[in-house]
Amino acid sequence: MKSGKLVFPRDFRGEGTDSAIKMSLSRFASDGKLQRLGHGVYVVPTKNKGGRSAPSIEEIAKAIAKRESVRIIPTGKYALYKLGLIAHPPTDLEYLTDGQPRNILIGESTLIFKAATPKKFSLKGPISSLVILAMEEIGKADITTEQLAAIKEKINNEDPAKMMADLEQAPAWIYNQLIKLKN
Repeated sequence: MKSGKLVFPRDFRGEGTDSAIKMSLSRFASDGKLQRLGHGVYVVPTKNKGGRSAPSIEEIAKAIAKRESVRIIPTGKYALYKLGLIAHPPTDLEYLTDGQPRNILIGESTLIFKAATPKKFSLKGPISSLVILAMEEIGKADITTEQLAAIKEKINNEDPAKMMADLEQAPAWIYNQLIKLKN
């Protein structure tokens, strides 16, 4: 396997029992052939001048989603960070998922997969979907003029057709606010 590749027990189904696969992965981690990032999440170590390098937590989340054939969308403080509405990345990355809700501890961070309705996954625009989820996180009463100015800048880069489609799915207060910002 290539260095930097994420490895999951599911990758070895059919090669033995689940417990034998987990035991083998655990042994490989003990021998340094794999690095355990979290429960059921391993990476083939990469050697570089600064020591071992692991994939980012976002890469891990995407790999888990791909492996499990589910969709994920950044939400919460992570959506705020991706839009540049907060300066520092949160230690816990929240995603909405149409898969199993769960929390996975990866080093000092936690991947949080929250169950979401199909309506959330009908959002089409990469920017407008993040904006809607970020505004829901902030809340109507707590959104600032500085945040609205930053949001206005972001939504001007969204495909207008995708933006309008997403606005149809947004809560009324977000719809009204974004329509004002677009004009």
